[in-house]
Amino acid sequence: MSKLASKKIFELSLLILAAGSIYPLVYLRQNFEKTILTLFDISQAELASLYATLGIIFIVGYIPSGWLADRFSVKLLVIFSLLTTAATGIFYAQIPDSAFLLPIFLVWGFATVFTFWSAILKSVNLLADESEEGRYFGALDGGRGLVEAVLASLAIGIFSWVAGAGAHSFADTKAGFQAVVYMYCGAIILIAVALFFLMPNRKEQLARAAASVTAPVEESKQSVFSAFAQILKIREVWVMMLIIFCGYTLFWAHYYFSGYLNVNHGVGQVGAGVVTVIVLWMRPIGGFGGGFLADKYGRSRILSISMFVTAALLVTLALLPGGAPLGLIYVLIVAAGLLVYVIRGVYWSVLDETRVPPAVVGIAIGVISFFGYLPDLIIPWISNAIYNGFGDDVAGANDVFFIVSAGIGVIGALAAMYFSLLVKRRKTQDTLTAPASDPTAPAEESEPA
Repeated sequence: MSKLASKKIFELSLLILAAGSIYPLVYLRQNFEKTILTLFDISQAELASLYATLGIIFIVGYIPSGWLADRFSVKLLVIFSLLTTAATGIFYAQIPDSAFLLPIFLVWGFATVFTFWSAILKSVNLLADESEEGRYFGALDGGRGLVEAVLASLAIGIFSWVAGAGAHSFADTKAGFQAVVYMYCGAIILIAVALFFLMPNRKEQLARAAASVTAPVEESKQSVFSAFAQILKIREVWVMMLIIFCGYTLFWAHYYFSGYLNVNHGVGQVGAGVVTVIVLWMRPIGGFGGGFLADKYGRSRILSISMFVTAALLVTLALLPGGAPLGLIYVLIVAAGLLVYVIRGVYWSVLDETRVPPAVVGIAIGVISFFGYLPDLIIPWISNAIYNGFGDDVAGANDVFFIVSAGIGVIGALAAMYFSLLVKRRKTQDTLTAPASDPTAPAEESEPA
């Protein structure tokens, strides 16, 4: 392995640690929901309202995050996000009055999207060569999942050690929860310090990117509106939005696996929990493995195949009768979980193939994220409509939800196939037009189609 490759892998590892550590603190409800409700004396509806507000902030923040990533050092943006999240977490650990929870979540929403989201994706985009995009973005998602799993395991262990075994008093619960929050904050701060001292600003890459674009692109860098216009003229960008929207919809389906096992096949909570934990551990396998396959066989091809197969698995789960063998059901669910993580790990890697000018990559990430992650708002609405329509027949609602998700997944698979066709056509056109304009010019120096 060359010195340059080792250095890039080290930098990628730092980015993975940043992405894997910042969100678990915000989403502590995943493992400590009951504890949070008790300590802050709030209802589940109030907690849900806080996270709904967080979701709205995310959607609103994607596009501004892209604007920030194009105008400020992505390294400093990531460090600022980590330190702000950790500082807010330290205040959160004091268990303030519940009236402070909304401001806390507002700050977290700002720090984890406005100043972080596009900055982290642009950092990986700048770091990876064209032949490495699949592996690097796959490693980002898979590595992030691995970091989250390790930190969650540490958190559970720390809480049990500090709070003690069995029933916990309020004081023990508070002490255990505070120790968990401090652990997350400490990890985030250490990663921010490591990024500050060990990761370069990548100014050279940005300078080369600016030098490689034409005058119109430089104008677009100065004007947000012209940047939007330029980005939205690229057909591949629209197709990528659709791919991420559909892929993220398939990912949403995995949140319903536990309820499906409980209701449709009578699996107990412990059994369903074991299966869903196994699905969570598929994230690093799907991310890393999907990234390598994408670089070897084609990103669009791997996306299309993964979406088609995931859709088929969801339909199969929906059509299985109640007495179907549980072993088969478990295998189908774990396979579907693995594939949705392949999809998540690969779909951002096609950004390089859209030929978005380097000067406006950040804004492009924001725009694509805004549309691509709309399932965060749309899927709960679709889900509520389905489950309200079926009333007490929850099993039937589960089946219909899987089928609807599968249908959207098929659209995404077709979009990935179309994206591949667009890229091939453009490359062919570049190869044919370059010699005509300058017989001595190599094909790769031709103007983008």
